[in-house]
Amino acid sequence: MEAITVIGIMTMVLVMVDQVFAVSYDVFVKQAARTDNETGAVLATRNISDLARGASAVEASATVDGTAYVTSSSILVLKMPTVDASNDIVSGSYDYIAFYRDGSDATKIYSDTEAATGSKRLTGKKLVTANNLILTFRYNDPDVSKASRVQVYLVNTQTKRATTLTTKAWTSIHFRNY
Repeated sequence: MEAITVIGIMTMVLVMVDQVFAVSYDVFVKQAARTDNETGAVLATRNISDLARGASAVEASATVDGTAYVTSSSILVLKMPTVDASNDIVSGSYDYIAFYRDGSDATKIYSDTEAATGSKRLTGKKLVTANNLILTFRYNDPDVSKASRVQVYLVNTQTKRATTLTTKAWTSIHFRNY
């Protein structure tokens, strides 16, 4: 009789410990996803903002690293003065950078860079953020090539354990040459 009582009590203790572990794991998974969303959104807006602040202009369209891009509400193409390894501006030379959502996986935002000869920037594509739901660029001039300000708005989202986690980030970029 005592053995059955001990087994019953131990079973209840194990069930409670299992429930505590399950709840803790659920909180951990959701918090990790929330941190991933927030970090991705904040770093993406900061990355776009930092690169755009050095731009000399928004390009209406450009071929960057072999891909044609047209500036729109979902694509931003920037013309950047070329900077050499000594951090000096190379006169008359420009690098081009495009920010866009991937066509085959729309949850990812990439930057595509085409560096001019002698530039310290590297040519190629880089992942800016994943888990993206919305990426919107707004320009203060209908003619994007005359824009002196670009607003960037993005939303990252993930669904973990039946909970949708959403993070929103935005920034406004003013170009120095205006």
